[in-house]
Formats: sequence, structure tokens, C-alpha cells
Amino acid sequence: MKIAKTLTYTFFALLITTGSAMADHGGYDWLKQRLEASKAYTLAVLEAMPEESYNFKPNDEQRTFAAQAYHIAYSIDYFHRAFANGGQAQWAPGDENSKSKKELIEWAKTKFDEMNAFILAQENNDQLTAGLISYLDHNAHHRGQIVTYLRMKGINPPQYR
Repeated sequence: MKIAKTLTYTFFALLITTGSAMADHGGYDWLKQRLEASKAYTLAVLEAMPEESYNFKPNDEQRTFAAQAYHIAYSIDYFHRAFANGGQAQWAPGDENSKSKKELIEWAKTKFDEMNAFILAQENNDQLTAGLISYLDHNAHHRGQIVTYLRMKGINPPQYR
């Protein structure tokens, strides 16, 4: 048991050291694969729900699938504006049920592309790295919610990437 703990701690120490060394090497190219995977998986989840079910919501207190998709796309835009403006950005999402499936997917694709290009053009710094963790976590949180919506509708979600 002691050997397993030691190996586990050693593994995590190497992982952290390797990640830190990679992060200190200029910019965020080391995140490119994760950014693209997040985009691809989110878009696949949005595609999986039939358009006629975009108004589905599990109960009265939750957003519709369309509103969750809107929230994901809008929040990408929000984080992008905040990162570009030293943490300052207005939150004013508008009507979260105003776009069709096609419009939401195109908007999300555009926002992911803009955000990913912005991130990959930046020099590594601790403040931005902390923001990127929040950004990716926020996206994963809401994407996980809509994966649950798919399952509630009897739809197998796309394979996680």
C-alpha cells in the first residue's frame, strides 16, 4: 500500500512538473488539443439533440436545451471579452431561447474558433491560466447538464473526447 501511495504521489508530481514546464514555455500551444476536443465534443452534443427537442427542459426550474446551448455560446463570448479586457466584461445574454438549433451551433462554432485563436495567441501568465481553468470548467459543467438532457430523451450522447 505504501508503494502504491508513493507511486501515485510521484506520478502527480511528474504530471504537475511537466505541466508547469510546458506552461512556462511561452504560450498556450500545449492546450491546443484540449481546446479543440472541448469544441468538437460540445458541438457534437449540440448536434445530437433533434431540433424539435431543443425546447426540452427537465423541469420548470431549469433552462431548455436551447437555453443551455445559448448559455454555453454566450459564456464563451463573455470569457473572451473578459480575458481581452483585463477581467472586465458586461454580462448581458439576452433571450436564451431566441435561436434555432442551426443558429446555436454556428454561433457556438464561431465563438469557440475566436476564443481558441485568442488563447493560442497569448503569452502564458498565471492570471490567464486561472481564467482558462474557469472557462473550461464552466463549459464542461453546462455541457454535462445537456448530456443529461439527451439521456432523459433516450438519446445516447456522443462519445466523450
